[in-house]
Amino acid sequence: MSTATLAVPAGKTAPSRSSLRRSRRWALFASYFFLILFAIFFLMPPYYMIVTALKSDAEMARLATNPWFIFDGVTLDQFRILLTQTDFLIFFKNTVIVTVGVVAITMVVSVLAAFALGRMRFWGSGILATGIFLTYLVPDTLLFIPMFQIVKSIGLLNSYWGMVLVYPTLTVPFCTWIMIGYFQS
Repeated sequence: MSTATLAVPAGKTAPSRSSLRRSRRWALFASYFFLILFAIFFLMPPYYMIVTALKSDAEMARLATNPWFIFDGVTLDQFRILLTQTDFLIFFKNTVIVTVGVVAITMVVSVLAAFALGRMRFWGSGILATGIFLTYLVPDTLLFIPMFQIVKSIGLLNSYWGMVLVYPTLTVPFCTWIMIGYFQS
């Protein structure tokens, strides 16, 4: 029996693991650097909103101070004004009612339709799934006037039910299409 040896020509060395580790280290460093920059860039607007909300009116009116910091102390006056002198709580209640209703209707209809279209094979299921996708592609602005006329004829203008029944027509096709892909996987 003979043993074969692998000879490396003089002057050429096999790549070392340390250079591989070094390049991975630099890639990790660069990715963290850009992630931190990305986070700072996208967290600046919420930070500025919070700082602005916690400032007094006098400090906001003074343009000589730095807008990114609070110098006169934290105050909750803006929140007191928002909750007592505006209709914010009524608007918030309306938003919660409509949102809960729309999400409930959308999820029930979308999950059932997507499960049937994604997991069950029946005649026309592919055509129906494509039809749902094409329905999603119709711009919402084309539907505003016809939907207004329908809601007006039913007598649901300026009511929760008018919005709760109209919004799912815009959300169900999208959610169904997304859920079809989920159920197929």
